[in-house]
Amino acid sequence: MFERYTQAARGTIFGARYIASQVRSLEIETEHLLLGVLRTDKALASRFLGSPWAAEAVWKKIEQRKPIRGKVPSPREIPLSRVSQRALSLAAEEADLLSSKPIGTEHVLLGLFREEKSFAAGILSELGLRLALTREELSRMPHDDSKQEEFVRERGRLPEDVVELQARVKSIRARLEDAIFNHDFEKARAASDEEGAEHDKLVLLYRQNGLHDWIYD
Repeated sequence: MFERYTQAARGTIFGARYIASQVRSLEIETEHLLLGVLRTDKALASRFLGSPWAAEAVWKKIEQRKPIRGKVPSPREIPLSRVSQRALSLAAEEADLLSSKPIGTEHVLLGLFREEKSFAAGILSELGLRLALTREELSRMPHDDSKQEEFVRERGRLPEDVVELQARVKSIRARLEDAIFNHDFEKARAASDEEGAEHDKLVLLYRQNGLHDWIYD
């Protein structure tokens, strides 16, 4: 299904799967895909939503409207919801409309917006994005999700245990990206699960140290 997807776009799917597992969702919903896009491609978030940290605003809106479920069985394979499947089909259409053979993060963003009644489309509208203008801008100046920019916040010195765990999570993410690049999706799933476990520990450390704005990075 994802043969046409760029490495970054595939990364959004794994990111969405992880987010869905974190909120104990039985399916990967459009809001999880949107968070996956914004966390994977901060350059796209910065270009169209005005901030590389736009995932924070999205996550807060999700928390307000969709409280985390109680404890439910967490299957290893979390399926895409029907709405998410339609959004990804529309992403392929958007790539075709923009004469792009690969499906990138920008096309996933447009596909989510095209699924008008989805939670993700509602959030994007609330954040001031307009589908026609976004498509027109991408037609005028195509986005290249293989060129990722580094965005660094100005912050004080972090505790050593936080820095060490950040480095561990970064290393796991590098393995995840390599596995996706090599189409080794079994290794990618394993790395995604490992990243999720370590990220949970990292979030706990952030909260213990009052570093709440780091949670959404």
